[in-house]
Amino acid sequence: MENLQNDFVSNEKRKYEWSLGKILASSLSGFIAGVVVASLFFYSLFDLVWKANSGFGL
Repeated sequence: MENLQNDFVSNEKRKYEWSLGKILASSLSGFIAGVVVASLFFYSLFDLVWKANSGFGL
């Protein structure tokens, strides 16, 4: 179970006043990265579908 937690919480050397701050900082950066990757994926999917339906695509 500890290995699973290490996937989501970074092992930063920065000292946080509360342990909750470290968890939130790590979770927030992971969430932002996930949003960026998901946005690129859905934009690509939308672009492919739009071109296929309009006749200009592949």
